[in-house]
Amino acid sequence: METLRCCSRRAGYASSGLRAVRAALHAVGAAGGGWALLAALRAIGVGPSSHRDGAQPLAKPSPGPRHIAVIMDGNRRFGRSVHGDALSGHRAGGEKLREFLLWSAELGVEVLTVFAFSTENWKRDPDEVAAMMRLFLAEVPRLGDHALRNNVRVRFLVSDAGPLPADVRSTIAELEELSSSCTGLQLNVCLSYGGRGDVAHACRELASQAVHGELDPSCIDDAMVRRSLLTGNVPDPDILIRTSGERRLSNFLMFQLAYAELFFLDKHWPEVTQQDLLDVVRQFQTRGRRFGT
Repeated sequence: METLRCCSRRAGYASSGLRAVRAALHAVGAAGGGWALLAALRAIGVGPSSHRDGAQPLAKPSPGPRHIAVIMDGNRRFGRSVHGDALSGHRAGGEKLREFLLWSAELGVEVLTVFAFSTENWKRDPDEVAAMMRLFLAEVPRLGDHALRNNVRVRFLVSDAGPLPADVRSTIAELEELSSSCTGLQLNVCLSYGGRGDVAHACRELASQAVHGELDPSCIDDAMVRRSLLTGNVPDPDILIRTSGERRLSNFLMFQLAYAELFFLDKHWPEVTQQDLLDVVRQFQTRGRRFGT
């Protein structure tokens, strides 16, 4: 059992990349069903706890949000003001996401969707974009290790894959595969994503079905469009959080946020605390949601 414990803890991206996970599982004869094995080990108390450094578990509010969406804004401004360069801010933003994942899971949140890189971001300075892609390749292994250790399934929502470098595509596909058996919180990372592009993609899917006689156009309704979106397998967000003081949606989940409760925080994403999340959830609980009625 101690061998299994050590292998599961060593099987992280940070140490030797994505393939280290598979290598460790093969070492204990668990190839093919490895993450089911880790889930079983967690069930009998083997593996790391999500409550680090002696922190007490949060009381789970009821009723609370099932799905939280976040526009992680202010990384560049934070990096420039604190570290003197924008890239450090993006690195700090990645660290904050890993923390935020645990806080959300402790509150019983089922889905967390974050805006990592928009289709509009490709219009930034080419050198900055290239640096961000390199940083992304470095951060995905850290995110993956964190997610797999905490039973988090990771999906990448991409509305325009064309500009993504091949190494980025392969890296995110591998993490999606490795985390597909995880049964805890689902993390959706919106990458090269635009809300309008998401809707356009859904419309093309439905139009194709209609052209091939698989769908009567008169039957297309709100629910059918929603199921055809990249988030079609999860409920719409209950809460949207945007940081850095900006008060706009920036083409994020334009269809899905129709009835979400909106919260705008006057601090940059890397500065967000666990208390900020608790305050948002408590405010959410006091609001009377009307869903447009």
